[in-house]
Amino acid sequence: MNYKITIAILFILLGMNTGAQSVLSFEKALELTLANNYAISMAKVNQEIAVNNASKANNDFLPTVSASGAYNWTYFDGENRLITETRQFDANNSYNYNATASVSYTLFNGFSRRYTYLQNQETAILSQLQLQLVVQNTVVELATIFHEVARLEENIDFLTTSVTISKDRLDRAEYQYEYGQAKKLDVLNAKVDLNTDSINLINGLLQFENAKRDLNFIMGQDVTADIRVDNAISIRNDLTRNEVVLSAESQNLELRINSNNLKINQYAIVASKSIWMPSVNANAGYQYRGTDDPNGAFLIGSNNYGPQAGVSLNWSLFNGSNQTQIKNAKLNLINQQIEKKSLTQQIKSLALNSFTTYKNQLYILNSQADNVATAKDNFNRSKDAFALGLINSIEFRQAQLNLLNAEQALSSAKYDAKNAEFQVLAVMGKLVE
Repeated sequence: MNYKITIAILFILLGMNTGAQSVLSFEKALELTLANNYAISMAKVNQEIAVNNASKANNDFLPTVSASGAYNWTYFDGENRLITETRQFDANNSYNYNATASVSYTLFNGFSRRYTYLQNQETAILSQLQLQLVVQNTVVELATIFHEVARLEENIDFLTTSVTISKDRLDRAEYQYEYGQAKKLDVLNAKVDLNTDSINLINGLLQFENAKRDLNFIMGQDVTADIRVDNAISIRNDLTRNEVVLSAESQNLELRINSNNLKINQYAIVASKSIWMPSVNANAGYQYRGTDDPNGAFLIGSNNYGPQAGVSLNWSLFNGSNQTQIKNAKLNLINQQIEKKSLTQQIKSLALNSFTTYKNQLYILNSQADNVATAKDNFNRSKDAFALGLINSIEFRQAQLNLLNAEQALSSAKYDAKNAEFQVLAVMGKLVE
């Protein structure tokens, strides 16, 4: 019969997904993600760039040393044409050469160098905080996807059990109908329920495969790699409201990034004022120049060499754009201060919302555990009563669905509670130490 073929195909698919591959723990998934995730890898490169930019060598603390040289050769041959005659002149070779070594250094530029250096130092710290934020967001995303894979894997087990129960019920209904103990309607209802459960199982398998590809991607692995995940989790229940709020106000990464940007803007204001002050540069070098002209009439060559040194001063006494730069730097600082006030309240609200969700999920988890225990007891009693003919197939089916729904709800509540814990730790700034 067609339903038997369908059941056979389903169990073949299940066999393909329950092979002997090793079980992936969350700790191992986290290790792979930190090592291979694309967003984290790019953030690490950006951080290295910021550290390089913050070096003294990149902020004009070291002198500039240069050297140059040239060698030129000129050859002349030809004739002079007069009215009465043409005279050939002897070929002439001449040589010019020079070499220079120099060093220059900015002695003073209105403290611009100092505060630009401090800005870049803070930018390097900012890049580290941004890297931590990328890691934090990626870990939260990893936890969500990992737990979704685990939930869907459990869901397949629940749906497989439901298919088995519905198949047994259909076999029983056909047997009873064959011997006149059941109506044709009972057989048809059993077939419909089995088809429904089979479709749900196929959809569950599809969702499971899609979620595995998402998990492979965030871990930086081949998206076609087959994996099984460990569904064992432990959920903290010791977090308190005051602890969450206080930690969020002092350790939240977004707030720390905002504070860092404030420092950068403060240094930018001081650096912009350096344009009011003079800049003093010093330079020194050694030069060598020479010429050779073997066929010269009087001078056939020369050599010049010796050191040189100098100091230069440049002072922009007035430039209208300078005033604009300083005003804009101050306005940017005011914007940052307003943003900090706004962000502080947003983070506080997010911390309270995340904590409330976390506590609610813990309550739901406990309640769903009680529901599963009740639904299992009800199903077992209904199964015995159905076997004895004390209840009809519709009542038995309802007990079956109640158990399936309770098991799925408990599974979802378990992983929702764990994800809520991750969200709370993230807003507290405790997820990435």
